[in-house]
Amino acid sequence: MKAFFVALLALPATLAAPLADGFPMQSLECTCMNAAGETRASGACQYLSGFLHSPGEWCYRHTAWAPAMDTIFTNEGCVDLWGSEWNKGVCRPVKLCQAPGGSDYYQIC
Repeated sequence: MKAFFVALLALPATLAAPLADGFPMQSLECTCMNAAGETRASGACQYLSGFLHSPGEWCYRHTAWAPAMDTIFTNEGCVDLWGSEWNKGVCRPVKLCQAPGGSDYYQIC
């Protein structure tokens, strides 16, 4: 019975431990922006195994095999995806943790 209570007391520390090595990890979430400051990433984000984050449309890597979003959401990439109105690729730092599904899936911490 004493061992049960010791295990029960250790449970919160076990649950608070990191889920996997390498988490949390630094990454970037990116978008395309127009002159009015509106953001656009939908469609391309999901196609590239990314995940949309709001407010606005910001895309971050949702899987280990997704490309780094700063290589997709560049000034040239934005024009190619949505035309000359969306001519500015913008990124900002984000911290990712392990998502349900295992260490190959990420979510914002």
